[in-house]
Amino acid sequence: MRIEIKMPDLATTDSEVTLLHWLVEPGQTVKLGQPLLEIETDKATMEVESIAAGVLAAVHAQPGERVAVGQLVAVIENELSESATSVVAQPVIAQLDREPLASPAPTPSPMLDGTPRVSLFMSNKARRLQRENMLTLSPIQRDVARRVQEAKQTIPHYYLHTSANAEPMAALRGASKHKLVWDTFFVMAAARALRSFEKMQFRFAGDSLARNPNAIGIAIDVDDELFVMAVDNPLALTLEAMSTQITDHVRRIKHGDPTAKRITPTWLTISNLGGENIESFQAVINPPGAAILSIGKIMPTVVAKGIGQIVIEQRVQLGLAVDHRVINGRYAARFLGQIVHELESL
Repeated sequence: MRIEIKMPDLATTDSEVTLLHWLVEPGQTVKLGQPLLEIETDKATMEVESIAAGVLAAVHAQPGERVAVGQLVAVIENELSESATSVVAQPVIAQLDREPLASPAPTPSPMLDGTPRVSLFMSNKARRLQRENMLTLSPIQRDVARRVQEAKQTIPHYYLHTSANAEPMAALRGASKHKLVWDTFFVMAAARALRSFEKMQFRFAGDSLARNPNAIGIAIDVDDELFVMAVDNPLALTLEAMSTQITDHVRRIKHGDPTAKRITPTWLTISNLGGENIESFQAVINPPGAAILSIGKIMPTVVAKGIGQIVIEQRVQLGLAVDHRVINGRYAARFLGQIVHELESL
């Protein structure tokens, strides 16, 4: 009998799971109830047990692959009959503080040249240690990982760097009755610059360019999960109103508001690591936007104002990563220069 083993419904919030390890190799005998493979869901690491005895004839998914509920993962054959049936395997939660069930002993299989080959298995202790040294990604972290990998693989990035005098915005912040969020100034400067650089508002769409919504994104890291907040129509806001909106959005994310975690397309994204003592960095473009502005820390810098005139200014390093399919270098350079002008004119 040929028995098809399909991935069971594990009652998780995700429709797919990650296959970590096969605990049995093709050609080996499988007992009823024996752990067949190890998977990772958004909730736990689990072992999927075999619901049939026989020989593991074939596997249809490899370690590291995402597997959907009901997807064929393996075929087991026994000698009852020649008919075929399809069954769903049963999961069992793998406790990390106990030894997993033992795997069957390896059986030799011939190589093409006739030399015996012994299949190697991890010991129970090795599998346990491997699980204990793995970090489970949340659904949001997995989505971010997928998006940034896709961005780096499919978007031809190039990078521009400059700096701006930060003293005007520092003075504004000090004079305000509100403790303005630093990102507020960069959003406002970028929004004003975008008025003169319409092409920065578009994204690559195959054989054409499509306009993004009237918003600027802010990268927000909450409990090691990355979100992008969209500031809609920023030019219609005061600095105080925008700062309050940003602070409130972060608070809603921390309290688990699903609407605050929603991904919204933007013209460009602003990523600020100045608060982490980073002077400058190159960020990854957040699709479907065509650019991302990276902000370093504000720091005293020696500046030559002219021949024989040296001053110390509070300056900030700016980086712009750009999609070369949408915007050429000279255009993006002028745009970054306009952002500098707007920051120094606040």
